[in-house]
Order: sequence, then C-alpha cells, then structure tokens
Amino acid sequence: MSFAAYTATVQVAGRRLHYEVMVPQARLRVTVADPWEESEVIGSVIYLDTDEPGLRIATPLQIEWATAHSETIVAEAVRVWEAVTRACNG
Repeated sequence: MSFAAYTATVQVAGRRLHYEVMVPQARLRVTVADPWEESEVIGSVIYLDTDEPGLRIATPLQIEWATAHSETIVAEAVRVWEAVTRACNG
C-alpha cells in the first residue's frame, strides 16, 4: 500500500502543514508547504496509537517554530489520524 498524496492539509499559526501517513506505522509526517517554495519536512508525530503522541522535529531550522506550536501540531495530527483510521476501519 502506498500513499502518494498528502492525507490532510491544515493551517497552524499561519502556516499550511501537510500531514502524510507513514505506512505501516502509527505516525504522520509533517511538512510545511509554502506555495512559492518546496515543502520542508518539520518532522513526524509519532505514537498516534497511544495516549501520548509526540512531535519529533527533524529540521533544525524549524525547531523554534515547531516547539512553540507543538501542542497544536500534535492535536491536529491526532484529529487526522482518527479520521484516517475511521475511514480504514469502515
């Protein structure tokens, strides 16, 4: 199974973020997408199948912004994950 497109696009603190399923893990890759630039990976929200999901930041240039908005980034990832698993489970 392969996901070629982003699962969801969400606005967080003025930035458009793409969330992409990472099969077969309970994880979503998060990229910031500026329509005039290439997408830049922020990191991943992991442990979405637990009560303690967390953001792992992969890009040093995004640490400050992502840390400041990590609660919202994770909350949106949980919402997206719930929608994905609900759709998969029928």
